[in-house]
Amino acid sequence: MSISTLPARTTFTNTAPYSLDFDQTVPRQLVHRAGVTEVFLTDGVQIQGESRRVRIAAQWPRHHALYQPDAQRFSDPMLLVETLRQAAIYTAHRFHGVPQHHRFIFCDLDFRIEEPALLRIGGAPLRVIFDGRFTPETGRTDTRLAARFDAAVEVDGRRCGQGSVRLLAVGDRLYTALRRRRDAPFGAPVHPVPRTLLPASEVGQARPENVLLSRGTTPGTYAMHLDTSHPGYFEHACDHVPGMALIEAFRQAGHQLLRHSARSDTHVMTACAVSFDAFGELDAPVTIHADEGPKEARSGERLVRVSAAQGERTLARATSVYLPHRTAASR
Repeated sequence: MSISTLPARTTFTNTAPYSLDFDQTVPRQLVHRAGVTEVFLTDGVQIQGESRRVRIAAQWPRHHALYQPDAQRFSDPMLLVETLRQAAIYTAHRFHGVPQHHRFIFCDLDFRIEEPALLRIGGAPLRVIFDGRFTPETGRTDTRLAARFDAAVEVDGRRCGQGSVRLLAVGDRLYTALRRRRDAPFGAPVHPVPRTLLPASEVGQARPENVLLSRGTTPGTYAMHLDTSHPGYFEHACDHVPGMALIEAFRQAGHQLLRHSARSDTHVMTACAVSFDAFGELDAPVTIHADEGPKEARSGERLVRVSAAQGERTLARATSVYLPHRTAASR
């Protein structure tokens, strides 16, 4: 995938008359969060006469234990990803009748930040609106719903970017059946020897405890380290490697790769397209591989291709775009 083949701009008709509330969060059960402080959505409304259209409000904190601004005061792009995840789940539950006990499996996800300067932290939390379309696929049953959620992202009243996720919501029995399908068998639980994690500054993180990677055995490869007691990556109990942790590992790998290839530049991730291929097991090591694509000379964008694997099995693949901070600040 190249920069030019990332998703095209999402546009919707104007829905400005629909007012949204930013005063309190939505119930945490509707976004599958254990802690109220991890809920970013504040309101949502279905567009009258358009059953698939929604407006979802969110507030982004100026400071968060996991989603922290970088040294140049840009909001963490993973905050957009997590809010997109919450918006898709909330829409499925509130407006499309998906039972709250259903499990959500994300098949692919992408986002693009078109105006990075709008994500600079100022004197107040950012008010965000997702102008979205939830499109169920055919073949829905009482235990299964497949759908895509596409949204234009507005920050403080101005369009900032867009995002899209394709998801599968299933009941417990179907989820159990899907989890038992392994492409390759694993033996006894594997406990990798702890390695020295990369410095937080090399992977775009502010806190050492949020670093997921150590150097691998060859250039561009990394070992992924997961602590199931981490309050951010394992905000609630999970029986597999969380998709959000994989995306964060991809982002960290891209930062580390570009830090050494670009040397003088620091970067912000402005776009990413991820495909999830298989569940990652918690009892086997995960290897991250990253390589840099061609530089976009006109814009200064840098392309990084990343994958995660357990043995011979690919868990996820991504293509990410990074922009030098000095360029992002001027857009």
